[in-house]
Amino acid sequence: MYQEERKITIFSEHTDLEPLIQSVMEEGPVTYIVYTTTSMQTGWQDSDIIICDIPVEKLASIKKEMKAGSYLFYIHSPADDVCQDMDMAADELLARPVSAGYLKKRIRRLMDRIRLEEDLWLSGTYLDVLIDSMPDLVWFKDNSGIHVKVNNVFCHTVGKERRDVTGKDHCTIWDVEVDDCEATEAIVRRERKTCQFNELVKSRSGMRQFRTYKSPLFDRDGNIMGTVGIGHDVTVLENMSTEMEILLNSMPFAILVKDGDDIIVDVNLKFEEYFNISREKAVGRPYCEWYDTMFKGLETIQKNDTEEIHLPCNGSDRIIEITHEPIYDIFESIVGELTIYRDITEESLLKEQLNNNSNTDFLTGLCNRRYFYECFSENHNYEQISILYIDLDYFKMVNDTYGHQIGDEALIMVAATLKKCFPGTLIARLGGDEFLVARTDPVTEEELIRQADTLIAGLQDAFNTNSCFKVLSASIGIAYTTDPLKKIDDLIKESDTALYKAKETGRSKSCVFHVS
Repeated sequence: MYQEERKITIFSEHTDLEPLIQSVMEEGPVTYIVYTTTSMQTGWQDSDIIICDIPVEKLASIKKEMKAGSYLFYIHSPADDVCQDMDMAADELLARPVSAGYLKKRIRRLMDRIRLEEDLWLSGTYLDVLIDSMPDLVWFKDNSGIHVKVNNVFCHTVGKERRDVTGKDHCTIWDVEVDDCEATEAIVRRERKTCQFNELVKSRSGMRQFRTYKSPLFDRDGNIMGTVGIGHDVTVLENMSTEMEILLNSMPFAILVKDGDDIIVDVNLKFEEYFNISREKAVGRPYCEWYDTMFKGLETIQKNDTEEIHLPCNGSDRIIEITHEPIYDIFESIVGELTIYRDITEESLLKEQLNNNSNTDFLTGLCNRRYFYECFSENHNYEQISILYIDLDYFKMVNDTYGHQIGDEALIMVAATLKKCFPGTLIARLGGDEFLVARTDPVTEEELIRQADTLIAGLQDAFNTNSCFKVLSASIGIAYTTDPLKKIDDLIKESDTALYKAKETGRSKSCVFHVS
């Protein structure tokens, strides 16, 4: 279910350490990415384990940039090592020649520690999410009656923040002088099993009644070290009708209940808000009469088991989704119906936005291949179509050297430069480091070459701002046509041919496709 990715960086001019470390890895929730590099410039700061097999004068600067909790090995030559601070900066020193068995043992121990830390964090997260998702009060106490953990409902009930509850006893939390729960806690310890109680608890807002379930907590030796309790506040739940009313009013959508004679018997607060009608005016009224008054003349769209109505509201439409659920008695006969009205206006807008996002490259914000081909059907009416096919030079080298995150930053930079050079023009990322610019206005070949060269220069200026990108440049292939019958795929192939020629003749340049 849970997977955590960790990183091990080896600074070395050799590759023998990497397979040694990979040999001790095990299947589990924590996976490791191991890579060897000779560069200490960037890409390693987020590592969990660093093995430095390169002589350095100072380790402190490396240690300072490492993330909290990471571990630094330094492999040194005891006789002539140049490092001045290895005893203080390194977490562990390994003398050359390094014992493969010892290093494997240490790496395995570190992996075990990381796995235990992840297990501890995960168990704590599971517990916190579990108790905070419960609708009842949950608390853990030690043997002295101090609360060591509580959930959100507990804090809400006592009207205090978690930090004001944790570490406090019953009297301090509830602002009372007598611990009303001390007797039941004693019973749980004596019985050494889960017990149920109906307890009256005195609070500063008056008496509250709880149905509580309390269980003992045992240590490894079987001794009771505390108790855990779950409390359901039944103070205002006088009967099942009241419970149903609270349930309906807690729903985030409008609910109407009608009986078998089509008479409205109940509505919730959200219903009153949705349709601007009080409960008193709705209950007892024939459902069909209210429905016709509210939705008369509006178009209803049937969708599987639901219907959808666009309700005019303040100059715009409110989209209401209506679901009908039958109510059965114990003999499975229908005795009424529960109708749910859900405002899906924002949800519909979100779906529309997601549809727009499907046409966009998520990384660069440019249009994607799919949208590009939708714009250029086989039969187009443009007087001229011009394609600039852009491909980055040495992009794979940057990705392999500095990682995909740095590569993504380069692609984002390219997209920003393209938008700046070609405002209002269709620009697409085909994938990887390949981009297309499509112009649909009449333009001369000289102008296309000028724009391509301007783009190459602009990209070079952008790449020079980051030392990781200085190796990058761009090559561009240009193709254009005034033939309305020419397929866009053929035009792209021509621009790709011109791009290949640009790369073949020196890179960082543009070439125009001409029929030979």
